[in-house]
Amino acid sequence: MAVVASAPGKVLMTGGYLVLERPNAGIVLSTNARFYAIVKPFYEEIKPDSWAWAWTDVKLTSPQMSRETTYKMSLKHLALQCISSSESRNPFVEYAVQYAVAAALATLEKDKKDLLHKLLLQGLDITILGCNDFYSYRNQLQQASYHGF
Repeated sequence: MAVVASAPGKVLMTGGYLVLERPNAGIVLSTNARFYAIVKPFYEEIKPDSWAWAWTDVKLTSPQMSRETTYKMSLKHLALQCISSSESRNPFVEYAVQYAVAAALATLEKDKKDLLHKLLLQGLDITILGCNDFYSYRNQLQQASYHGF
C-alpha cells in the first residue's frame, strides 16, 4: 500500500547546503506550490536476513530531477549509507528521511513501534515530486535573461 503526503514548498533565498552545518543559517520563504512524497514498501515481504542485520533498503526517486539513489538504512542508528552513485545524492532529502523515521519512532507507543519496525524491514520506496508551479517560470526567466534582466 502506498502513502502520499504533501507539504508546502519553499524557496531558499540564502544559505544553500551551508545550512546543513552549524552555525550557518538561511532565509527560506514558503510558497503555495507543494511537494509530494509517495512512500511504499520496497519489498512485498520482509527479507529473511533483514531481521538479523537490522538494515533495510531505501530507494529515493526524483523523476523531475532524473535521479534515483539507493541506500542501506541502519534501523539501530537511523543512518543512511548510499550504495549507488554519490553524484545522485541529495543531503536535504536524506536528512528528511532520517528525521521522519526518527520522529515516528520517538512518538509512537511500543506496540506501534514494533509495527513500524516490521514495515521498515520491507524497505522504503520513496518518490518525490514537486508541483509544476516550481518549474513554470523557467522559460520566462531564461528569456528575460537574454533581454538584460
